[in-house]
Amino acid sequence: MSSLFLILFFKNRGNLDEERKATKFPTLSVLIPAWNEGGTIADTIQAVLDSDYPQDKIEIIAINDGSTDNTLAEMKKFKDKIRIFDKPNSGKADSMNQAIKLAKNEYLAVIDADSYPVKTALRDMVAYLEEKDVVAVTSAILVKNRKKLIEKLQAIEYAVIAWGRKLLQYIEGIYVAPGPLSIYHRESFISYGGFDTNNLTEDIEATWKILSHNKKVRIDLRAKVYTTVPSKIKVWWRQRLRWNLGGFQTMWKYKKLFFNPAYGMMGLFVVPFFILTFALSLVGFLVFTFVLVRNLTKAYLLNNYVNAADSSFMRLDYLNFNPNVFAFFAAILVFLGILYLIFSQRCIENKKISLRSYPVYAIYLLIYLTLYPLVLIHTLYRIVSRKKLRW
Repeated sequence: MSSLFLILFFKNRGNLDEERKATKFPTLSVLIPAWNEGGTIADTIQAVLDSDYPQDKIEIIAINDGSTDNTLAEMKKFKDKIRIFDKPNSGKADSMNQAIKLAKNEYLAVIDADSYPVKTALRDMVAYLEEKDVVAVTSAILVKNRKKLIEKLQAIEYAVIAWGRKLLQYIEGIYVAPGPLSIYHRESFISYGGFDTNNLTEDIEATWKILSHNKKVRIDLRAKVYTTVPSKIKVWWRQRLRWNLGGFQTMWKYKKLFFNPAYGMMGLFVVPFFILTFALSLVGFLVFTFVLVRNLTKAYLLNNYVNAADSSFMRLDYLNFNPNVFAFFAAILVFLGILYLIFSQRCIENKKISLRSYPVYAIYLLIYLTLYPLVLIHTLYRIVSRKKLRW
């Protein structure tokens, strides 16, 4: 997969910094769904109000989904500048579906209540809507809070994801327009059924729905939005568990598209790519675990044998420094992983990689990524046990 992304990078590196300019600015309704986001909602609304998008073409609808904290009070501070939709709690997807009926503009922008788009984000993104068959445009999502180690690791991850998402655009493979900031064509989106209220990751399902209609999704790397990420491993784990469960829900819903040429790259690449990602993660972890347990068992048995034989446990000729195919393969993976990180950080963050970053990169490659198979195993357990995930 690293090789695929590097090939796409070198083939399209001249187009990564494309700066499309909008020839017109369509009317835009910005939906900001919030549930107990009293600490962040005001800053999100202010970030949208600070946008340089033509003010006569934009409306902001803040959705209070039955919050029990001061979210509604924070919204009311902007009551003269925005529309407030106060409703009983029914979940994010249903809240947005209801708000879509209230919106009258041609396009819908969805922004999470803990995310903060840069001033030019909306203006830059609508330029991609002028391309034929483009129904959704997403943004480069980056991390706002970067003090703790787990936050720094997620900052690396989010930049990698944004870079990979841009590269996948060149093979019509963008498989999600995430909640922190995405724009949809309103009438098309309504005709496809809106957001799926039964899916834990409504943004992934919505994107697959668009692709299944042979429409296109684009990403603008200039349109940066900074989002707040989990600062505790428990919260991070729960978030990734939800992402995985929603991913499995989506794969099951669209399983008939698997290698179906009638759906273009959606059937021939997106669905197989998504499934392969989960499969490789799980198989790789199981192989690693098997090899590790086998070697530890052999070492334990050897130790018992040499003790019983009153022999030395370790001799120099026991050490084997001869290269093998597994060591070679591991070295290639590490090398490609480092290249992948360097290219992605430079392209997305527009900064040089200092030596101080390398220890964090090492932790990201060798420790952080190994958590994903564990979350996947937990996901499979939740699916098999049919335990309902509550939020």
